[in-house]
Amino acid sequence: MTRRSLTSWVLVFSVVLLCSSIPALSGVHLWRVTETFSNADGTIQFIEMTTCCGSAGGEIFVSGQPLSSNTHVFNFPANLTMATANKHLLLATNGFAALPGAPAPDYIIVDNFFSPGGDTITFSVYDTMIFPAGVHPTDGTNSLNKNEDDINDVTFVARNSPTNLHEQTGSVSAVTGPPGVPDGTGGTRPVTTSMLAADGSGLQVSFDVASCTNAANRHIIYGQKSGFPPTAGGVFSPIGSVCSIGNTSPYDWLGVPQPTDGFPLIWFLLVTTDAGGVEGSWGVDSVGHERVGPGNGGASGTCAVTKNAANTCGHP
Repeated sequence: MTRRSLTSWVLVFSVVLLCSSIPALSGVHLWRVTETFSNADGTIQFIEMTTCCGSAGGEIFVSGQPLSSNTHVFNFPANLTMATANKHLLLATNGFAALPGAPAPDYIIVDNFFSPGGDTITFSVYDTMIFPAGVHPTDGTNSLNKNEDDINDVTFVARNSPTNLHEQTGSVSAVTGPPGVPDGTGGTRPVTTSMLAADGSGLQVSFDVASCTNAANRHIIYGQKSGFPPTAGGVFSPIGSVCSIGNTSPYDWLGVPQPTDGFPLIWFLLVTTDAGGVEGSWGVDSVGHERVGPGNGGASGTCAVTKNAANTCGHP
């Protein structure tokens, strides 16, 4: 073998050795950040990653690879030991792991790992999820998502659906207090009514029971025209209520009262209570004020004596 051919052989052999290190990279680069979830104070968070692009199942070489936000970094401690085609990885806080029905996280991350007020979440050099202020939901129900195969990384809001490596999945609630009754915003279904009697003495009330959690019961609060507040943000004055109508929709409201103030108008609203009997939000009025009743903290004072309007699920 001549010196020249020997040199060429050594060069080729060196290239082969260099190429032999590539599978460690090619076995990790198809992971994408596809779902993030946070409550308002950042104590309940998860980040879900998904394999993209028709992965054959060998994306196991995550050891030492960083997942980072603008303020925190998590380094995967070891490679995976199972096939990864169409699989997910779930990283979450301890607060998330303690929620009823939460799938077990594959890895634990610190509280406030990312800021829902705006952040960039990056997996190694392979993928990012970027969201500015005002985009990430913190209502305890919805999450920020993107499709793993979308090269444009367009994000969208949807009901949270955390899924771990073993394909255990679910939907969690990280809300405090009872929810408002959905008004049709954010993909929810608004309350609707239909006549059961021609004189209006019977109404069928239909409402969304699927979009918000933590409602142990529902109640009808009603009044007449003279019970409207004179200005926005004022107190509503109900004349009665139908308490504990349950959580089955539709509800047939029989014996709807007639007004006694000389105006042909009866108004009503649907409210919820949690297991402790605390009343939820009445929704907001035309200028964004929480509607309030005459009871403690703006409650109705009839079906419930206290109110917690912090859970905004179902309305702005």
